[in-house]
Amino acid sequence: MGLTTIDSNNVFQKDVIGNVRTAQEDSHDMATLTPNGDVFVVCDGMGGHVGGKQASSIAVKSILEYLKKEKYANPLQALDGALQFANMQILGYANEHPELKGMGTTACILLLQNDEAYIAHVGDSRIYLYLGKEKQLHRITKDHSFVQTLVDSGKISDEEAENHPNKNRILKALGIKPDLEPAFSLKPVLPKNGDIFLICSDGLSGMIPDSNIKTALSSNATIVQKGDLLINLALRNGGLDNITLQLVQISGSPYKKSVFESFNPNATPKGRTGRLKKKLICAVAVVAILVICVGGWYGYKKYQERNISDQIQKIEKEINTAKTDLDTAEKEFKNVKKELDRYIADKKNESVKEQEKAVAIKQKMLSEKQYKLDDLQKKLQELQKIQTPQK
Repeated sequence: MGLTTIDSNNVFQKDVIGNVRTAQEDSHDMATLTPNGDVFVVCDGMGGHVGGKQASSIAVKSILEYLKKEKYANPLQALDGALQFANMQILGYANEHPELKGMGTTACILLLQNDEAYIAHVGDSRIYLYLGKEKQLHRITKDHSFVQTLVDSGKISDEEAENHPNKNRILKALGIKPDLEPAFSLKPVLPKNGDIFLICSDGLSGMIPDSNIKTALSSNATIVQKGDLLINLALRNGGLDNITLQLVQISGSPYKKSVFESFNPNATPKGRTGRLKKKLICAVAVVAILVICVGGWYGYKKYQERNISDQIQKIEKEINTAKTDLDTAEKEFKNVKKELDRYIADKKNESVKEQEKAVAIKQKMLSEKQYKLDDLQKKLQELQKIQTPQK
């Protein structure tokens, strides 16, 4: 039993280039009945029309390949593994093709497994959940973008973010660095019949506000007509970017009520907190002051002293190890230097270049170890300065 029947009545996916772009950099695809469930993926590439398309295409193929390969016990681990695998595939391709350096892509994944839905994403492509019965739209993902940090800090509103000059500046993407931290819906989404998942690139969500998306999905139309309506709205509002979307309508759910955690951009950003949160903050502050008055400061000082002492001991051990490594590197450098001098003296020119390379490598290793030792000794001195007044 699954949440939906994958056919033209329940699933719609489409992409268009838009009114401005000359090439399609988005990619999307789906896979049904994989060992891990039904999978839907949308990726928005970046790094030029060649690199962007290549990155998004690699991401979609890699994600589906990973989830088709075998069954994973934990759906979230499966999604994380798929994104990590895609990330390394893009990095590897960029390494083999230096002209595509800087290529990357966003990624949104919807995984339907049995009667539950799991979500993972990186970047500013989005996943929405439209509640069919209630006619409500909820944004499930939270953009990894610069303007989202401004919204979170209360510096701008969510409406202002839509027109901010840096709205396209994202903070996370596949293919940028090996250390990838995707976002997940830690609790599965439990949709009911009639609910619709919308997965889209910012070519859609950046062109039309959520209120218009809600209106389009509320229309008395087929899933295909709703999808085309959303695309036409984005085109009429400018169509400045590639537009890609997937609509997945739930039809086989056992649930009478939808259960999910949505991202509300205006819920509790700094500077616009609700009355309850303000009271909670005040209460916490009062308790903190009382704790400090009755001895919290003394306990903190003791903890700080122990912490600094532990750090000093750790760094002292690292210094001893670094000194040993440095001594070894110095001996190795002296040996290869002697060997080079011998080759030069014997005028064996055919081997001099190879020896010079060896010396350069050892010299670099020696410099790195010396730098590490100097850095550790500097940290030790700083910690000792902090510790001295407390003794």
